[in-house]
Amino acid sequence: MNRLAVHQSLVHPLTPLETIDELVPTGWDSMGLHVGAVPETEAWWSGGAGTQLLAATIDRLLETRTTVLDVGRVVLSGHLGRDDVHRAHGRVLDFGARLGAQFLTARFAEGAGDLAQRTEGFAELAEQARPFRIRPLLSSVRADRPEALEEAVAVVAPSGGGVVLDVPVVGVDEESVSAAVTDLWEHLGYVRVDARALEAAGEAAAGQLAVLPPHVPVVIGGDDALGLLDSDRRARLARLRVLVDRMLEHPRAREARERASG
Repeated sequence: MNRLAVHQSLVHPLTPLETIDELVPTGWDSMGLHVGAVPETEAWWSGGAGTQLLAATIDRLLETRTTVLDVGRVVLSGHLGRDDVHRAHGRVLDFGARLGAQFLTARFAEGAGDLAQRTEGFAELAEQARPFRIRPLLSSVRADRPEALEEAVAVVAPSGGGVVLDVPVVGVDEESVSAAVTDLWEHLGYVRVDARALEAAGEAAAGQLAVLPPHVPVVIGGDDALGLLDSDRRARLARLRVLVDRMLEHPRAREARERASG
């Protein structure tokens, strides 16, 4: 069964501990955390590996059997020097490993160079992430942009990295999503679903992810606006959990469920 996660930015300004407490009763089993490149969360991690929040978060994760799917993010702008003292991207890797994250997300700054330079920069990140047992992902590429998907694969494939597939919900059909999943395949890290659009679409989005392999996680994300779920948070998280499940439901499973309930 696909692991289902909520990005921290959607429930900002909740701390990781408060986020876990919201996720558990609403059916979510994982979360994504900002460690770098987001000023609003920097105070949480400024104390380094010895911060009390880190220890408390790890304890709460273990107690609730919640996981951290990914940490982010690293902004790539060219050659990536080593960060052995963990002040920049090394800090994201260090915290990610301590929190048990599977992925680290990265994106390129504007004007980060040509394809060869971006491929080299991403490969440097992948090499430095390997000892932490974290897989870097390029974030994110829309499912209805085949040319962008092709370019993203060209960047990450040589180093064994992956891609975050962005499903915008509105304006994309099941066939487009299926084609994008097939095109990415072993390079697919996880699928990001736009929470704002999913709330608006409701049941109309059912089946969009019906062909997604069960090992690929699904993350509810946003448009970088912090705190989308700023009211009726728990009820909305529970509703989004149902809607994501409907997106993953195969038509035959839907028919069986409807027969059983009818």
